[in-house]
Amino acid sequence: MLFKTLIVGLLALVTSLPASAEDLTDNTDIDISRSWSQEPGGWTYPMSIRMPDVEAPGGGYPVCILLHGNGGNGQGTLNQFSQTLTCHVLVAPSGYASSWNICGENSDAPDVSMVGELITRLQTYDNVDSSRIRIVGFSNGSALANSVLIENMNPGLDAVCAVVSHLSEAQHHDGNFHAPGGTTDPDEPNCGYDQIKTPLTNRKYLGVCNVNDGVIPYEGGQSPVGLSFLPAEQATYLIAGLMGYKGAQFEGPGESLGSDVFVHPYLDGQVVMLRGFAGHGMNPVQEQYLKNFLMDCEVLPEPCPEDFNQDQQVDGADLSLLLGHWGDEIDPPGTGYDLSGDGLVSGSDLSRVLGFWGACGG
Repeated sequence: MLFKTLIVGLLALVTSLPASAEDLTDNTDIDISRSWSQEPGGWTYPMSIRMPDVEAPGGGYPVCILLHGNGGNGQGTLNQFSQTLTCHVLVAPSGYASSWNICGENSDAPDVSMVGELITRLQTYDNVDSSRIRIVGFSNGSALANSVLIENMNPGLDAVCAVVSHLSEAQHHDGNFHAPGGTTDPDEPNCGYDQIKTPLTNRKYLGVCNVNDGVIPYEGGQSPVGLSFLPAEQATYLIAGLMGYKGAQFEGPGESLGSDVFVHPYLDGQVVMLRGFAGHGMNPVQEQYLKNFLMDCEVLPEPCPEDFNQDQQVDGADLSLLLGHWGDEIDPPGTGYDLSGDGLVSGSDLSRVLGFWGACGG
């Protein structure tokens, strides 16, 4: 009976997915709609897409979802990053009322849910690498990127870059990461972020923070956007701890990259904070670091799906990651920890890891 229930559930999961066998193009219509109190009849997020001029690598293009700042839009942010991430597919949605719902913005839309569906949709295209979906958020979009990092459970989201908005006290307080249990409300404690979350632990993270930022305070505290923020260096340290770092918080100025930009690295560069002096923006040195961090245009080794932490070894670290998600249902099937493609992290996936033990591709 249990086996029959499992099969029925998996069939329902597969048939609910968008059709595959299709390439993503500049003209693809990605139609994602949501309804909420401001738009009870439903509202569709505008999407801007730019395909790279280079040929798709063997595993498909990496994709970067771009999230604009308050008052911006997807097309403008796509234009901003089109000369930086030249080998990524760029997908840039526009938020309701030119904003993303974090706390006291004009929008109350369920934006984390929208980004989650967008990631899943992108993974269905044949010319997309379903394990290399990234997010770059700027300002208000950076706050949304941090919320997606905390709340989204899709293992295909492998990197998040938060530009000039680090963790707020709403997103991390009382020793835990949090999400809103219902609607956000600036009059509620921590704006309604009252649901403890346990984020995924194998992602790369880059925070771009400036000591002279007049909008998001580097040293933490109340911001003009209506939220109180953690100190930037502490925020990065907490994310490094989430990803497995066990040491002390980084101290000192860090390595200088020039132009008043310094690197605070953790876990051999898996989690990094760039400390700069570019106000509420980025300078060319920070932009180039972001490009390198996402390995834009680098020719990667042949993908090894069993190497979850991408260190070119299938070993105990990958086994621990697999066991940490044992029994999870994976949407869409065949991505992340579901190596067998049956939609479930189970014994068949364990067999794959053990069968490919050692050097990736060896």
